[in-house]
Amino acid sequence: MSLLEEVQDTRYGLLDDTDRVMVFEDYNRVRAALDEDLILHLIAEGYVERCPPRDMVSCLHGVIRKPVLPLRLTKTGETLMHRWSGYTPLT
Repeated sequence: MSLLEEVQDTRYGLLDDTDRVMVFEDYNRVRAALDEDLILHLIAEGYVERCPPRDMVSCLHGVIRKPVLPLRLTKTGETLMHRWSGYTPLT
């Protein structure tokens, strides 16, 4: 599964306005994303955006509950994902 597909499945979010990228482990628990730099680059390039504030969820980060704003693909990001999914793997 590609990173863009994971974003489309709402697996990533931003922790309480700190721009720290989190991965949803389940509905109410998050952990720091290992590919934070790549996600932030996709946001800067306009392929990924924040969901509206009404979609904010409260999740456990360790033992502390914090608000997390999910990320979603933009139209440009969806186009890029569909273009990449059309390629065959090199292996």
